[in-house]
Amino acid sequence: MRIAAARLALMLVWGGIPAASHAAPPPELESWLLNTSGQTGYGGLPANVQRIRYSSGNAYVNASDIPTYTIGPWPGNPNTPTDQGYLFRIPRNPVENGGTKTSTPLGPTGVWINGVVVFNALDAHSYNNQNVWHQNAVLAEAASFDACLGHPAPGGVYHHHQNPACLYSPDSTKHSPIYGYAYDGFPIYGPYGHRNADGTGGIARMRSSYRQRNITQRTTLPDGTVLSPSQYGPDVSATYPLGFYVEDFEYVGGLGDLDRYNGRFTVTPEYPGGIYAYFVTIEGTGASAYPYTIGPQYYGVVAADDISTHGACARAGGGSASRARSERPQSPS
Repeated sequence: MRIAAARLALMLVWGGIPAASHAAPPPELESWLLNTSGQTGYGGLPANVQRIRYSSGNAYVNASDIPTYTIGPWPGNPNTPTDQGYLFRIPRNPVENGGTKTSTPLGPTGVWINGVVVFNALDAHSYNNQNVWHQNAVLAEAASFDACLGHPAPGGVYHHHQNPACLYSPDSTKHSPIYGYAYDGFPIYGPYGHRNADGTGGIARMRSSYRQRNITQRTTLPDGTVLSPSQYGPDVSATYPLGFYVEDFEYVGGLGDLDRYNGRFTVTPEYPGGIYAYFVTIEGTGASAYPYTIGPQYYGVVAADDISTHGACARAGGGSASRARSERPQSPS
């Protein structure tokens, strides 16, 4: 219902042009939850996406990073969400990166359709600060998540490392809609897709191809690297359970439906000719499943300025605003 209403609002912003006389907008312009009525969220701040513009190559999405639904509290977390004034640049013609894939960074890696940012699984901490065993935020920071499975970072950046639980109501009988876009321009779908990538076979939960390793001691990495004793992680225990570090997971090709980037090329309702797409991954119980959204690396060529500015291509006075003007982003017409 929320998405249908937002699409109607987007059509109104576009001038209410009858569908019979104007082609339907493409998904990278249509999918966003556009705020045209002054909706507010946490602290009375502007919510959802405030503006969409585009050029032939990019969609430009202004957003506050504040959702309309209730968020908080965040036990033990001293941070509070603030209006981030984001402008994201989302490539409209995404392509596979045929070279060395780009690692997903700390901080924003993409954006949900309500303008809230996506984070990867990492929480910026490693065992003994050695940068070998990296903490999995979904476990290490679990106590600070709200009921929507999000929390604010320093600087007021509200974000999700995992399934954005309050953004949608999962429906296992239908292909999930688009719930976000990664910085390489490929869509992020919810947890359900066509069982077969060609669009046949009914609907199924998209399964991650990562699994927890069968280890009790952290002396080797998933790729088989044998560590020196000084690089060992803590033994698996109640304090450091399996899954506490992202190195506790290993990728097994073909184990699930998705590749190491947590996506696949597939037919979807929005892309009947097929598209590479990421999926939110959950267990059969509904619990989040590693790597949760986008994998440790992006599949496609990334809009690097989204990363270099931490997902803010054009804050007030930012250099990327001139990029937007030089490409002449348009209000859709």
